[in-house]
Amino acid sequence: MSFSPEQTGAALGLLKLKWSDLAKATHITPANLTKWKSGETKFHADTMDKIVNFIDNNGLQATKNGGMEPKPKREIQELYGEHGFIYFMNDVYETVKDVGGDVCVSNVDERNWIKWMGQEQYEEHSLRMKDLSDYSFKIFVKEGDEYFIANRFATYKPIPSEFFNEQSYYAYGNKLALLEFSEDNVHINIIENEEWALSFKLFFNFVWSK
Repeated sequence: MSFSPEQTGAALGLLKLKWSDLAKATHITPANLTKWKSGETKFHADTMDKIVNFIDNNGLQATKNGGMEPKPKREIQELYGEHGFIYFMNDVYETVKDVGGDVCVSNVDERNWIKWMGQEQYEEHSLRMKDLSDYSFKIFVKEGDEYFIANRFATYKPIPSEFFNEQSYYAYGNKLALLEFSEDNVHINIIENEEWALSFKLFFNFVWSK
């Protein structure tokens, strides 16, 4: 899949973003984006994938007449890579800010959070989470792991190593997110379903209390 410069510009307009925001998010230099917009250069597939993923992760799709529109609302939203991870963390923040409540997170190695969000952006996220109120944030980590980066706003408990793997679970608001980390990618499914989210939170809190 690929998008034209015109489609990309339309997407940025819908998102109320600038080309400089796209450059920052995709790590494509502003100079190369300018050349691409003017037709002076074409992007290789891996560079185009960065733009496609950025637009897709922000909930937009191409129209039949070559424009852009929001994707139909789905119960399950799939996200990938750095842009998808940052979108997910922003969604966690916005959801907690709006509804508060329990945030229950299991099977967490927070080195993955730094890898896919970056130290600076995570620091900003940590500070904004700390400033929120009316919520509790609980995290299960692998027994013996003391790499904690969310201790400004979260409480940790260990789980035995035999019950830990690289698939993380994140229940917040009426959403349940499933995160699968690999060496070169992260795949996130956000399930917007109040009953599923509540079911996970109930089981999580039962285990937490033990």
